[in-house]
Amino acid sequence: MRTLYWARNDLRLGDNAALSDALTTGATEICFIVSEAQWRSHDMGDRRLGWIHHALQAFAQQTAQLGVRLHVIEIPWFADVPKGLLELAQQLSVSKLVYNAEYPLNEQRRDDAVDAALGAAGIEVARFHSNVTLPPGSVMTPAGSPYRAFSAFRKRWRSVAAAIGFEPLPKPQPVGAAIPMPRVEALAEYAHTIDRQVWPAGETAAQQRVKDFVEQRLREYAAKRDIPSVPGTSRLSPYLAIGAISANQCLASAQSLGSQGEAWTNELIWREFYQHITALYPHVSKGRPFKAEMDRMIWRDAPVELAAWRAGQTGYPLVDAAMRQLTETGWMHNRLRMVTAMFLTKHLLIDWREGERFFMQQLIDGDFAANNGGWQWSASTGTDSVPYFRIFNPTTQGQRFDPSGIFTRRMLPELAQVPDRHLYAPHEAGIELDYPAPIVDHKAARARALAAFGN
Repeated sequence: MRTLYWARNDLRLGDNAALSDALTTGATEICFIVSEAQWRSHDMGDRRLGWIHHALQAFAQQTAQLGVRLHVIEIPWFADVPKGLLELAQQLSVSKLVYNAEYPLNEQRRDDAVDAALGAAGIEVARFHSNVTLPPGSVMTPAGSPYRAFSAFRKRWRSVAAAIGFEPLPKPQPVGAAIPMPRVEALAEYAHTIDRQVWPAGETAAQQRVKDFVEQRLREYAAKRDIPSVPGTSRLSPYLAIGAISANQCLASAQSLGSQGEAWTNELIWREFYQHITALYPHVSKGRPFKAEMDRMIWRDAPVELAAWRAGQTGYPLVDAAMRQLTETGWMHNRLRMVTAMFLTKHLLIDWREGERFFMQQLIDGDFAANNGGWQWSASTGTDSVPYFRIFNPTTQGQRFDPSGIFTRRMLPELAQVPDRHLYAPHEAGIELDYPAPIVDHKAARARALAAFGN
């Protein structure tokens, strides 16, 4: 039997159920489909495309060493993937297709169409779930429905995971002599968008990053993860988004430190939760709030304020520093993602979908489930969302999490000379500044948000 493994957001050899199945079935071919037009319609930005290019290059090197051919083909739109993939399968004389599931609605519809097209041609298709530890549908309430709140999901997830276990699958051994590495030209025009020193691509780099994090920083993760001026987080989100490392592998590493790994384990379960929500509640893939009643919310049309938020010119230093980190580097610290999202949706009362779209266009780690879940949490429209009356004060958030201003001044050099005591209200320092005054008063904005959400 000749099997075709369809690689997507799972560009790794280790802990890859679909690839393992292909290699044990018989002769194996691997393909990756570039659907740039479709991805652009999903708000995928240049950095994410550049990250895919570099990850694909690293994967091509690995598959060549494995002794398996990698075919990179371009099919701009998902609607054309079934026909194109069937043609490739027939050209390669494969009798089976395997892949790991993706959960947003358009991806599920594409995969269902592929299953039907290849099945009709007599080609066996098998779908696996290597991008999550527990597949959607395996963590359900006693009544058999999906969980809507994280705390209950987490409790049940831990119970199911303990019973099943999540020992990562080993990295496969070469199936033959190494072959020449294929040239990867796809998306090369975006290669320059990635700082390779900050973000080395590929499975080997991801594994090294996990190792360094577990050995050097995981013990202090709970204490330092909210401080943007220090390397307190794992910075593994881009590698998880592209599948250079699996959730299983991260969880196994976290569990190796016992209770000291619990805080990180909790964050990894959050990732699982949002993947399950995306798979089991397809309306969130249609730009709809998770809570149907929040469809009635009237958001402000404020293009000038939206532009100021995007540009990091709101007059609130922590918000602006975070937004400049996003636009200049393609990544943002997790605490700051909540601060900036809540500022847009609560202080400015601008539709969360505007922020969700902008983040996806900028982020190297853009992942629909995580991004949508985070934005809906902050906007109080989602599952297990923050209560609408909890509104982060961006001034006190800065004073609490960046009190000496190390991060804020790094991103806002125009505030370099402002004393610490005035940093988060810089215009009170009595210094002439090339920095805008706040575009909204916190107390007034909070009152407006309470009135809007309370109706």
